[in-house]
Amino acid sequence: MDFKKMYYFITIVEEGQITKAAQRLHMAQPPLSLQLKALEEELGVILIDRENKRFEITPAGWTFYKRAKEILHSIDGAIAEIKEQQNGLRGTLSIGTVMSCVPYLPSVMKQFRLGSPRVSFQLWEADSFRVEELLQNKVIEMGIVRLPLQSYLADRMPGVSIHRLQTEPLVAVFPPEWKVPDGTSVPVSELASSPLLILRGQGDYGVYHKFIETCKTSGFEPNLVCESPDVSTLMILTDSGLGISVVPRSALLLKKPGQVRYAEIDPPIESDTAIITLEHQFVSQAARNFKELLIGSLQ
Repeated sequence: MDFKKMYYFITIVEEGQITKAAQRLHMAQPPLSLQLKALEEELGVILIDRENKRFEITPAGWTFYKRAKEILHSIDGAIAEIKEQQNGLRGTLSIGTVMSCVPYLPSVMKQFRLGSPRVSFQLWEADSFRVEELLQNKVIEMGIVRLPLQSYLADRMPGVSIHRLQTEPLVAVFPPEWKVPDGTSVPVSELASSPLLILRGQGDYGVYHKFIETCKTSGFEPNLVCESPDVSTLMILTDSGLGISVVPRSALLLKKPGQVRYAEIDPPIESDTAIITLEHQFVSQAARNFKELLIGSLQ
């Protein structure tokens, strides 16, 4: 079925005669009459009774008129929806994030929704290793990970685009009733006898390994009572008094200002975060818009 024939027929019905319809369509009357005849032959029914100079829409004609309008309206809606999606105004944005970076997201997502209220989010929370895997399998459009990237990614995904977000220090977060060292930093050696809770994913090298190396360089093996990839879990356990959490500073965003007692670890142990996408792969406008907002929020 030619959609143009539908549009011609709708115009004829709305104008009430072929001559006026032809004028509205900026075409001659004979070709329009031929289009109407061809449509009726294709459908095998009479849509407009034109005998004896009458112009009367048949029951079949009215049915086709209503259905044709619905179809063309649906097509117009589909075109508008596709254009909105292309412009980042509609659709679903799939993002993978390490759980220790989730605190970055609430304010950025809220700001993004102000400009694109018809875009919904699908969040995948995992460690860097799993986020990289989701990106490779194209389950997500972009990932927020902690560097360095795993050898798994480097070997199998040479076309990964990496945009560094920020470098942040590790901090020691203390339970509410524990004594906190004076000042804004704490020597790592002062943590030697304390029960520690630390962030750890599946990757080959990360926050966990950097902290362990620093402890060994300072002459002690840390007393680890809990390892978890979920920074919010560590913070909850610390609030219960189980031990001191060793987490990236962004974890402090999970608490209201003044509700968390912490100190930066000395010597500094830094953790880098980055946005990763696949090179030479289509990235939606929504993803590009979100990436821009996230980068801007951390500058």
